Amino acid sequence: MKKAVVIFIFISGIVFKSYSQNTKFILEGMIGGIQNETLFLYQETGENVILLDSVVTKNGEFQFTGKTDHAFAAQLGLSKNRRAKIFISPSKMNLLVHKDEFKHNFLIKKLTGSEAQNRYEDFQNKLQKNNQQKLKIANDLELPEVNSDSIKKKMLLAEYKRLNKFKKEYFHNYASSPVVSYLIFQEYFGAKCSLDDVKIYLKTLNTANPNGIYVQNLNKRVETIEQIFTRNEFPDLSSTTLKGQEYNFADRKAQYYLFYIWRAWTPDKNEPNYQALDQLQTNCKENGIELVSLIRNSSYNLLPVPETKKWKQWRPTIDPSHKYIEIESIDNSVDLIKYLDRQFHAFLVNREGKIIYHQNIFDTDLLISELTKFVSKP
Repeated sequence: MKKAVVIFIFISGIVFKSYSQNTKFILEGMIGGIQNETLFLYQETGENVILLDSVVTKNGEFQFTGKTDHAFAAQLGLSKNRRAKIFISPSKMNLLVHKDEFKHNFLIKKLTGSEAQNRYEDFQNKLQKNNQQKLKIANDLELPEVNSDSIKKKMLLAEYKRLNKFKKEYFHNYASSPVVSYLIFQEYFGAKCSLDDVKIYLKTLNTANPNGIYVQNLNKRVETIEQIFTRNEFPDLSSTTLKGQEYNFADRKAQYYLFYIWRAWTPDKNEPNYQALDQLQTNCKENGIELVSLIRNSSYNLLPVPETKKWKQWRPTIDPSHKYIEIESIDNSVDLIKYLDRQFHAFLVNREGKIIYHQNIFDTDLLISELTKFVSKP
């Protein structure tokens, strides 16, 4: 009996040790061309990029450690806007690369020890071969001797059709890998697949990898977009205004709300939006509409500092003449901004949270005209 207990404890120890190891990652290696330089590690969630850690390299050598239950896409960042991507797995990994290869793309054949990186490289390798075969068939179909042979032409077209299914079949076969759900995110953002395509993929992903960060974020994206554009329901918005006050749409008291969502750029390009907001604040006040300006901004929105070689980030400032609520979303810090494209949007919402008018073209006169139709007082 005592022997059985000892064996059980020993096996349990192995299982626990294995589980602990599988929830930790160690990334070490060397970057050629640098000495003592700060190296940043970021995690891509599909929706945004999060800084995880930073270290100072010693003669180019570095090490990162951390906890993770799932593999994820990561960015390594150096100064001068040099970045490279890899897939980090819960394992011990080694990276050997030169700084000149930091070109904002995924590194290939530079990282060892990452199962997810191997899956990504396998996909890219097979995708390249698949595309080469498709190109060869396309070229063959232009040959007169092939074009005039109906049997051969039919065979080539059938093969081309089969090759066209490669990506969907690969995504289905390896749906349990975080790499696949990450790639689907990229397909969607690159307009290579629609929201309906994503919903079809999710039928498999939700079974194969239900707890994956990319799967969960894909579900959240589909749900929010359908909430806005299918059910015409404006999501609860909770953020901090430029004046430092808490804003929560769930506490709404006004009869109507106009959410004016615009993308910030240089001061001269921002001016038309500020002029439009000046016009709207008068109209909104007359018609009992609470006007909310949501500014989509980016940490990459930089302006040159006069008479220097430095750059500074453009940020909106408090203007006493602005009699409306102003909220800045810096790098998608406001959740709602993640789920909208970068063009202009205006949503007129009633107290029940229903969207009664949506406009996605920048035309202030049209917007004021439509507002009058919906909410003008007698």
